[in-house]
Amino acid sequence: MNSTEGDELKRRSSVGLDGLNFFVADMLTGFGPFVTVYLTTAGWRPTDIGLALSVGTVAAVAGQVPAGMLVDAVPSKRIITAIGIVAVIIAALMLATSPAHWTVWGAEFLQGTAASLLTPSIAAMTLTLSRRNQLAERLGGNVRFKALGSTLAVLLMGYIGNHVGPDAVFYVSAVFGCIALGCLLMISGVDITNAPQRTTHPTAWPRSARKEPMRRRREVWCDPLLLTFAGCAFLFQLGNAAVLPFAVAAISDQGVKNSEMLVSIALIISLVVVVVISPRVGLYAESRGRKSVVLAGFVTLALRTVMLSIDHGPTSILVTQVLDGVSASIVGVMVPLVVSDLTHNGGRFNLAMGLVGLAMMSGATLSTTAAGFIIEQFGTAVAFLGLAVAASMGFLLGLVALPETARVHDGAMPVAEVLQGGRVGR
Repeated sequence: MNSTEGDELKRRSSVGLDGLNFFVADMLTGFGPFVTVYLTTAGWRPTDIGLALSVGTVAAVAGQVPAGMLVDAVPSKRIITAIGIVAVIIAALMLATSPAHWTVWGAEFLQGTAASLLTPSIAAMTLTLSRRNQLAERLGGNVRFKALGSTLAVLLMGYIGNHVGPDAVFYVSAVFGCIALGCLLMISGVDITNAPQRTTHPTAWPRSARKEPMRRRREVWCDPLLLTFAGCAFLFQLGNAAVLPFAVAAISDQGVKNSEMLVSIALIISLVVVVVISPRVGLYAESRGRKSVVLAGFVTLALRTVMLSIDHGPTSILVTQVLDGVSASIVGVMVPLVVSDLTHNGGRFNLAMGLVGLAMMSGATLSTTAAGFIIEQFGTAVAFLGLAVAASMGFLLGLVALPETARVHDGAMPVAEVLQGGRVGR
């Protein structure tokens, strides 16, 4: 293959990866508040709706680590990604055709399991298709296209749900899934095979070409730096996940009308910010280091929650969604980027992503439960201050215990390894 053909393959693969992120986000957006609307319209009780949604959440949480291990073990990340997309398509069609309890529970379980596969598999392909010094920017592009896809889906599915019917939303999700499969086909297997020409991360190398074996899984689970970063991710989601739901609940209790419209506007504001700044977050992390960006995410979250504790009216919610967009961009770029740094020597990138993903989902689950309890006992303002405390704890943990993980220059050990005497990841 000559260089011109190789460049064309890389361009096609890059476009395919952009489209994959865009349409997977479109596809998954249908499995959010639209499910609640659909089941309410079908006559489900709130308790039953909560149980059905919990099935999907539990499946996604339980699938994080096994999915990471599976993606590490299977050489073809494209096959894993295709399986995940097809599973979501089937789940969408199950919901669209029948609101029966067993059908809905099965669809939620299938979607939650598939979502846990898609995150590490797409991250692994991104790692393979990126040059080492461009990974941060490429991850920023992923986050941008996911946000663009989510924005389109929110607008389109909201319109279709109102004018056609709640079940039509899931047919749209299935169509987006089929388009995502087409984008996946654009990603060249040859381009992935030639990954060692572009990156030094062991996850990107074929098993037969690795000079050293992957480190044992037990070493990943016990890696102090990875556990520290997982703790930071847990505390971030502990402080973040409950913010918008309970802010909207607060204005609904105040008798503010059109809260559904407010939620849509708030989500779009956040997504627009993500679209604009996420690649710049990657560029900044590449040039200035990871730690300062991670800490900035906690500062942004803490500022948002403190502002809402003072005033949680409609205007404040919309203004603070700008800060939500900033922190969402930072999390979307920095989680796979820092995990890539921490697994550069010894591999197991996808297993590490699963561990961090488990920490994040656990934090999100606890966030809404704890915030609901605090609101009932002490009020909304105290609950938001509690979320700010969680963000502050994450900031302190990152400041004290998380070293700079960026590689100083091509071929150098990560600074984290230097601080640990070169033992990290071995």
